[in-house]
Amino acid sequence: MCGPSRRMHGTRSRVMSRLVRRYSWKFLGLVLLIAVLSLVAPYGWRHFLPQQAEHQITSHFGVPAHLQSPTENVEFTPSAPAMQTALPYQVAEAPPAFELPDFPAHQPTQLTEPTPASEEPLETPTNPGLEAFETPKQVAPTGPVVAEQIDLDPSLSELPTRTAPKFDLELTSPGSEEAPPTETPAEPSLPPASPLEPRTLPDSADLPNQATIRPEVHPDIPAPPAHTSAGVWPYPTALITQLRELAEEEPSAAAWAQRTIVQLEALAMINKLEVPAVGAALDELHLLSSQAKDIAAALPTDNQRSRVLRVGYAIVRRIAIWQITHAVAFEAADRKTAVPSTADWSRCLTSLEHKLATLPGGSPWTNYLRLEQAKQKIGSAETSPAERRTLARDILRRLNSTQFDANQGDFAESPVFADLTRHLKIWSDEPVDLVHVLQSIEDYERQDLTAESTALSNVYQQLRWSPDARIAELGETINMYYRNANVRVAISAELVNRMLPKEARQFEYVQDYIQGARVEGNSEASTKLRLVLLPDRLRWRMGLEANGQVASDTSSTKGPATFYQNGVSSYRVRKMLLVDRRGVRMFNAEAEAQANNNLLDYETSYDGIPLLGSIARAIAISQYDAAQDSARLEVEGKIQGRATSRIDQAVAEQLKKGKENFQTKLLEPMRKLQLEPTAVDMETTHERLIARYRLAGHEQLSSHTPRPQAPGDSLLSVQVHETALNNILNRLNLSGRRIELRELYREVTSVFSKDVPPPPDDLPEDVFVTFMDSDPVRVDCDEGRVRLTIRIESLEHGKSKWQNFTVRGYYAPYSDQLDANLARDGVIELIGSKLRFGDQIALRGIFSRVLSRNRKLNLVNKQIAMSPELQDQQVTQLVIHDGWIGVALGPKHPQRQTIGPSMTTRPAEGQRSR
Repeated sequence: MCGPSRRMHGTRSRVMSRLVRRYSWKFLGLVLLIAVLSLVAPYGWRHFLPQQAEHQITSHFGVPAHLQSPTENVEFTPSAPAMQTALPYQVAEAPPAFELPDFPAHQPTQLTEPTPASEEPLETPTNPGLEAFETPKQVAPTGPVVAEQIDLDPSLSELPTRTAPKFDLELTSPGSEEAPPTETPAEPSLPPASPLEPRTLPDSADLPNQATIRPEVHPDIPAPPAHTSAGVWPYPTALITQLRELAEEEPSAAAWAQRTIVQLEALAMINKLEVPAVGAALDELHLLSSQAKDIAAALPTDNQRSRVLRVGYAIVRRIAIWQITHAVAFEAADRKTAVPSTADWSRCLTSLEHKLATLPGGSPWTNYLRLEQAKQKIGSAETSPAERRTLARDILRRLNSTQFDANQGDFAESPVFADLTRHLKIWSDEPVDLVHVLQSIEDYERQDLTAESTALSNVYQQLRWSPDARIAELGETINMYYRNANVRVAISAELVNRMLPKEARQFEYVQDYIQGARVEGNSEASTKLRLVLLPDRLRWRMGLEANGQVASDTSSTKGPATFYQNGVSSYRVRKMLLVDRRGVRMFNAEAEAQANNNLLDYETSYDGIPLLGSIARAIAISQYDAAQDSARLEVEGKIQGRATSRIDQAVAEQLKKGKENFQTKLLEPMRKLQLEPTAVDMETTHERLIARYRLAGHEQLSSHTPRPQAPGDSLLSVQVHETALNNILNRLNLSGRRIELRELYREVTSVFSKDVPPPPDDLPEDVFVTFMDSDPVRVDCDEGRVRLTIRIESLEHGKSKWQNFTVRGYYAPYSDQLDANLARDGVIELIGSKLRFGDQIALRGIFSRVLSRNRKLNLVNKQIAMSPELQDQQVTQLVIHDGWIGVALGPKHPQRQTIGPSMTTRPAEGQRSR
């Protein structure tokens, strides 16, 4: 027993060490890349972190089980990115990293605020026992294909202690994101909130596959004049257009649409926001919105149901804001703008500076929060009220940054800054023009260009910091519905397990000591990895599990006796990781082992001596039997200790490397673009890891329309809203710039990659472009195609010069097995009042090369398409509509087609699959 056990222990230790180095970072890389909006396909994750280490692990065991550290969790959080200063509101310095200070014993409560009765404290992770992982292998179930879902999961509340309002809306809350829709929607329930994790509403209604009618506004032709309102309520032009088109195209919904239009127009006639007639009109609209689901359920096709439900949601998001606006207006008579006190403000700053100076790590916050500027300007009579408000709101935004790590966030939310926050809200307060608030929303709904987006975002920034709770609630509701997540990723456990390496076998020579006996021989070890998902509504919770067996053939020698054994032993190692919006927390690994061996033969140095040989053999086998239990325990302890120690060490090392990649591949480009990627929602189901993100600057909006729902059997699904793309484009600072095309290519690519590739050969040389001041480059996703619009003030090529025109190119989706691509579709459109026929020919020659048909955008990584592990999969969804691009991979079935033909079908060459 002693020999095989020891040999097995040495073999297992070496196998586990190599296993950890070889495989664990692939899993961690996957978590980090997805968590930071890297939408690269899973096969690429295998190449994200370093390859398997080449050196072998020594067979001697250095960490016995009794020396292992107690089971605790450790945290890994990427440092918050340094804020840029290019825009007035941007932060000049990065949020400081620090250790939280220990307060004196007589002040034990200074860092802790009582938890509100309505909120549950954030779960403190405890290291789970092995039973937490006792779940069968997770496989995504196959279900009916559904391509649409209405989302009412609001954006992240950037004020962590504020809870989202709950409205009595009849919308569906499906149990699983990819699950088929139910026909009877139900009230969405609010998950428990915590001081660090704000309440969010879950997905709220299922939609079938098809696009809504979104009224298109030509970006170069003035929008039609909006209907004038006889009262103070803005006329909802976009919504009424949707309803009229629905009435024309869907007779069964015509009566409902007409009743809704009548009610909306009646509301627009009311001349005051606070009168009881408003409440009655809103109640009627609420009733009409709830009827949309019943009308949709009776329709025969997904396309028809989708139209009705999307119009219903357009009503819902307005009602949510209109209800609060009406309440604010009703209470306006008793509301007064706060009057700040210069003396109180000065005392607040003096006290805060003293606290920060005495706290370890507190001093950097003085610079980060611009306290010196606040002291000089906010209380000064020479500073205009607008400048005071701008500075106060900037400090509040810094103090509530979504980019803080865990320690920074905890400190920012501590009572240290409570008085500062209260005073800043008073200084930032100003009268609210509720009519302007409502009009800004309707302007954006009608034409979601940069000017309208910025106007509504400014309204939100004004409202969110109000000291009046009801006004702040109005701002948070705008945040929920118009700064929603614009990127969503869902990864199935089956996909991850497919991409993990298959069973690994390793042959090794064994040399070790067990119970004082020298063990030598050979072993063959096999190891399998598996990811297990543990449901969690607020974060990613997962376990990495390694199961292995070791077959051994060894001899063990102690004194004059040598024993020959063979055996098969098994072990299992598990490590839990938690990922939330503030970083990665990992627990120490736990292991269990079972050692078994068979004694084949034994011999002693006295075997040839009569009588003495028999006595020696009897003593040897007696001692061998007596040491069986203690030897087995020693072997199992060494296996457990070495395995857990190695996997903990390797995971920590790979997390460090993952952090470096995180910084390089995402945070640095986002810093350059002054964007703030924010995890709006993270969830773990039995089958999937789901994450929703907002990619936007603090003064930008994000999605507000329902996104596509992936088929129920998807292994991987990604949805991206056009606002994510346009927010990036707006940060390229192209407005009004003059630049050479090839230099523009190098400049843009340098933002996302340190190794800038040479410009494409077909990109024309010596072409200088000057962009228009507003929306120079824009992407629109609708009606089954992506439309790229370039607005040019002047274009110069040689001696030729063209001015004031717009270029449009369309990109259509097509898929084949695991390929999903966008390729230029149709002719290039040139729009300009002074373009002659000859100008058209010359410009088409230039832009046919700039927007070449030969350059296709691959939506699925090529390595996935060629991956042998996914050859039984295909692209099951490729949809473009209502601002969204949705892609999903799932099982290959005979006659299965990619989901997502547009409402207005545009068959491309060769009847491409949509």
